[in-house]
Amino acid sequence: MTGATTDRRTGRAAVAAGLLMFASVAAELVRPVQRPDGTVTDLPGFVTYVALWTLGAAALVVAISGLPTATRAGRVGRALGLAGAGMLTAFGAVGLATAMVTGSPAEWSFLLFAVGLLLVVVGAVPFALGLRRRLGSWWTAVLVAGAGAAVALLAEADPWHDLGLFLFDAAWIALGTRLLAPRGAGTRATDRTPA
Repeated sequence: MTGATTDRRTGRAAVAAGLLMFASVAAELVRPVQRPDGTVTDLPGFVTYVALWTLGAAALVVAISGLPTATRAGRVGRALGLAGAGMLTAFGAVGLATAMVTGSPAEWSFLLFAVGLLLVVVGAVPFALGLRRRLGSWWTAVLVAGAGAAVALLAEADPWHDLGLFLFDAAWIALGTRLLAPRGAGTRATDRTPA
């Protein structure tokens, strides 16, 4: 694939990831489908929300895999990000499957969520630094996404947890939108800032 084709595919995946995960979290805020103990009160609504999350997390795997870096640290950060996004996808799949069978998601599925966010946070700095030459100043979007994931991971109380997830989603939407911009819009080699 050419660089422009790869950027479009990666950009679409990043936008889809952010939008789908945002929709999942926002829908749960507007219309809760679980009791505080985790019991699902509206299975069709829960299935919809978790399916949105799972598709978004899978799109995040595609987006991260489309952002190769030239540095060793960047490759380590990218691998951590991929592992984290994979665990966020597994969290959705396991939560969905166990809720459909038992009426509530398995408690251990939330460990996948926490570890997935942790890997995304830890990988964000080296991954972002490895993207400086490729993305120009837009490499900071990966840092912002990592900061949002950190808030979501560390904040137990709402609204901070959800705001962290929204920041994470918004950063991926912004980066994806930038990758989809026309060739002269600052994301290609001729427009990049030196690292």
